[in-house]
Amino acid sequence: MKEVTVLVGVATLSFRFPIGAVWVAVGYIEDGVTLEYSTDTVDIETEETLPIRRVITKESLSITCNMAESSLMNIDKAIAGSVLTANTITIGSGRIEEMSIRIVGRNPAGFARTIEIPLATTTGAVAMPYKKVEKTVVPITFQALEGVGAVCTIVDEPSGRRKLKLKKWKGGSK
Repeated sequence: MKEVTVLVGVATLSFRFPIGAVWVAVGYIEDGVTLEYSTDTVDIETEETLPIRRVITKESLSITCNMAESSLMNIDKAIAGSVLTANTITIGSGRIEEMSIRIVGRNPAGFARTIEIPLATTTGAVAMPYKKVEKTVVPITFQALEGVGAVCTIVDEPSGRRKLKLKKWKGGSK
């Protein structure tokens, strides 16, 4: 019988700022977390019809989600160039904060799968509509940066370990 490897379920998203600090979970997320990896390549060609080699010239890795909890910490991390001081966010500092990103969900066997990006910044537009009878979500996009070591690691817990039980988020940091 063929092994079923379909992923179903939610994941938790956490960031570490400054790098090396404790992991802080962003809380509830709307519409899940998306990891996107893309490459630009160049074909090495000769006079024949097919390329003889293909090389990667650029790589891009991003994490996107809509944070359902619009805490000042989440808004600050979503807006590149913002600064959070006590209970006030100022925008337009021109400063981009570097942080680490971690996603923990289930692998197809039901055990923990951890995706970690040791160095990333937030990028992209942030729009937070305030509408009658609708929740306001905070969109965020993290872009990986090259640092020391791997840009991203994806690790599945061994099948001999306990299966992962994701608990409902109750606020605060995880």
